[in-house]
Amino acid sequence: MKERIFSAFMVIGVIGSVVILSMFFPITIDIFVALMCVLSVFEFCKAVKTLKTYQISFPSLAFSVVYPMLASFGISVMICYVYTVIMLSVIVFCHEKISFKDFSYTFSMTLIITIAMTSIVSLKQIDPNHSTMFLVLSMATPWLADAGAYFVGVFLGKHKLCPKISPKKTIEGAVGGVIVCVIASMLICFLFEKLIYHDLTINYFNVFIISFFGAFLSIIGDLSFSVIKRSYSVKDYGDLIPGHGGILDRFDSVIFFAPFLSIVSNYLPVMIK
Repeated sequence: MKERIFSAFMVIGVIGSVVILSMFFPITIDIFVALMCVLSVFEFCKAVKTLKTYQISFPSLAFSVVYPMLASFGISVMICYVYTVIMLSVIVFCHEKISFKDFSYTFSMTLIITIAMTSIVSLKQIDPNHSTMFLVLSMATPWLADAGAYFVGVFLGKHKLCPKISPKKTIEGAVGGVIVCVIASMLICFLFEKLIYHDLTINYFNVFIISFFGAFLSIIGDLSFSVIKRSYSVKDYGDLIPGHGGILDRFDSVIFFAPFLSIVSNYLPVMIK
């Protein structure tokens, strides 16, 4: 547990640095998301054993970098189209060497991981002047749900949530994760409102709704990627973050929550100007 807590503080330090830099250089968010995308796709390809199949892994890694960096320029559809054409061309010309299973797994999951995580970049468009708060919420909400579920599960967990997928997760932990997530998300918004941004008011009811349902989505995201790991007999997607696994192990819940935040914020505004 000490290793897990130490790594968590290291991650917080990195995210904190990105948050501070993004206040002065908004493109920092794009660069950060692109880095997380390419590392996540790299770890996924390694887990499903397609990393050395360069005909499909190289275009996928390239797409995971280019898409987040250029999504803000309104050419995301074109980038997806080019990537699709390249990948389908590969399966046509290399069908004897590459199985359709490997192609479909790599292609579909690269799209899912990259497009979902790029929602963090699109959150800037909601309000460019306050994009830092959305950056923090998009990652802190699912992570806090996971942290809350972990600690509550360790001390109070008795009933297994999905024993065949993730034996350590409990119903008590999931409930605790949702409660911690809601409280922490509202606290984050309060701190931004009072200490960083002084030109807006937070709609705490909307924050409650978003964080409440977002916590459940983050749990589903975590479990869905655990299914993939179990299918390939992989414990973690990587070892970049000691005690937590790889980047994809940390961002699997973000992949589900970030698009949700991006979509719902248009109907349930977090900020009242």
